[in-house]
Amino acid sequence: MAKHSQKVNLTSSNLSEEKLQELRKILPEAFSENKIDWDRLKTVLGDHIDPRIEKFGFSWAGKSNAIRSVLVPSTATLRPDKEVSINFDTTENLFIDGDNLEVLKLLQKAYFEKIKAIYIDPPYNTGSDFVYKDDFKSPVKGYLEQTGQITDEGQKLQTNKETNGRYHSDWLSMMYPRLKLAWNLLRDDGMIFVSIDDHEVHHLRLVMDEVFGEENYINAFLWVNNLKGRQIAGSGAAKTYEHVLAYAKKIENVGIFEMAVEKLKALMPSSYKGFNYEAESDEGGDFVVKNELHNTNSVFNEETRPNLVFNIHYNFKTKEVKFSGIKESTNFPGFVKIPPKQNNDGRHKFHAWRWSRDKIANELSDLKFVENGDGAKIYTKIRAYLSTSLKDIITDITTSNGASDLKELYDGAKYFDYPKPVDLIKVFISQMEDDGIALDFFAGSGTTAHAVMALNAEDKGSRKFVLIQLPEALDKDSEAFKAGYKTIADLAIDRIRRANKKLSGNGFKVFRLGESNYPENNFDFNPEKSEEENQKAFEVYLAKAKQSSLFDAEDGIDVVYENIIKEGFSLNAKIEEQKLGKNNVYVVTDSERILHICLDKKVEVETIKELAGRGYKDRVFICLDKALDDTSKANLGLNLELKTI
Repeated sequence: MAKHSQKVNLTSSNLSEEKLQELRKILPEAFSENKIDWDRLKTVLGDHIDPRIEKFGFSWAGKSNAIRSVLVPSTATLRPDKEVSINFDTTENLFIDGDNLEVLKLLQKAYFEKIKAIYIDPPYNTGSDFVYKDDFKSPVKGYLEQTGQITDEGQKLQTNKETNGRYHSDWLSMMYPRLKLAWNLLRDDGMIFVSIDDHEVHHLRLVMDEVFGEENYINAFLWVNNLKGRQIAGSGAAKTYEHVLAYAKKIENVGIFEMAVEKLKALMPSSYKGFNYEAESDEGGDFVVKNELHNTNSVFNEETRPNLVFNIHYNFKTKEVKFSGIKESTNFPGFVKIPPKQNNDGRHKFHAWRWSRDKIANELSDLKFVENGDGAKIYTKIRAYLSTSLKDIITDITTSNGASDLKELYDGAKYFDYPKPVDLIKVFISQMEDDGIALDFFAGSGTTAHAVMALNAEDKGSRKFVLIQLPEALDKDSEAFKAGYKTIADLAIDRIRRANKKLSGNGFKVFRLGESNYPENNFDFNPEKSEEENQKAFEVYLAKAKQSSLFDAEDGIDVVYENIIKEGFSLNAKIEEQKLGKNNVYVVTDSERILHICLDKKVEVETIKELAGRGYKDRVFICLDKALDDTSKANLGLNLELKTI
């Protein structure tokens, strides 16, 4: 191969190599012969190295494999399914049918730090739900077999009974790599919400502390999902709630959780009453008044807060304010004197004000003075009265609401057990702006997509969703299977389609996880054979693969999308088929990035001449290796970034 060209990326991001490169840039002196030199690293870091043998940490059987699995690149690809999609060419919403570990790896480049909010409802590890059985040696092949895409029988991947000896460990090993990959996708102001019950909430908290940092913990919401109670154990009280853990990517970038008062009153009337006050207006806009300026707590007085105990003098005509000490007898002509409120605790004379003198003087327009006989009362103006802080207890939204959401779309039919309510997820994803991206990689019946579309319908927002769901086979005795749905992913796709129609959504693209289009990615190494035997078998396999055609003509768009994914272009990138010179070329545009892909068996001279022009400088051109001779590769490699298949 000419030195001016390189092979296309055959895998997703190599996170291990990328981290090494980052470390090499920061600490080049810690490397020797392209390897980390631990002695040098210790010297560089000095006191920051913890010498203790025993230290606090969280570990479980299989953790090292779970960590390693994050760093293993994926060879898989995503194939578009335009037939079941809606508005494929215009929508930015995605539904991906596949193992979320592999899919999250494939999304690392394109969606790195692009996601604003993540909501997931993973398996609770009750023993009756399933745990993903990750195959680190041949993940894609294992996934296809286990989901019935190679064999005739679909099946659950794994039940996780307490008797297996690794009950908690298996669940943690499943969760860790997915959370780690999800962390990469969050924006710096992003946040994640994870539903869980008592089976694993304590372990989930520990693993999320490790992945996200305990300093980035936000809240542990209590969702009262069944006030009647449900007896799930042989002893103790009936269970009425579940948990939703909330973490930030960087806590300093996440503000107070708020929602519109009227929305909260409608969703949770028992927890939110709102402001039942008449709105007023001034030059600063609308406001309501509720609280007086004085601190109602007698603990705050002239002894504990002497700087907040003073007289306020206000002129109602000029709207000026002046101050005097509490022991002063000062009066100003035209000004009403307003002393602090009397304290009735029996030990102190006054309540303190809630604002300092400087704050009152600087923010006078946010105070309302009301004459009261010879004196006056002072109220703080509440301008953000249309919204209020979210509480960490979610009430009035029950599991039955989730069932009703689905039944409404399916004329009363029950096709899914215990779907999360649309309103519950709306509470969390409403904490992102109205054009952000929400991710759910345990999509289930697709409630998160439904919630995003419902929010957009309410406030005319343009939020987008990315959903990932394993095509887990439905029970053959279930109503959903009898209705024609084979997998949970099939049911989710149909539910999103129905919700999209009801809410006038923007549609969604469907992709399905599959094996790479490149033959070198699809060879299965036999663990029972030696490395030498496997290498010889691979060489024979590759020779046969190269003799055959790489792909059929109708598979061209699949090859294009594999390159889009592995080059880090968005799955919403614009794809156009154009004539370039004498060749057919796919032109992929993603913001300011442009990728040209030619799958013709020969790149013609006229095309090479056009590509060598200035207009294609610094662009990426991908073509078949055999479509160019070495001279053409060298010429093109001087003018653009050439990659060959």
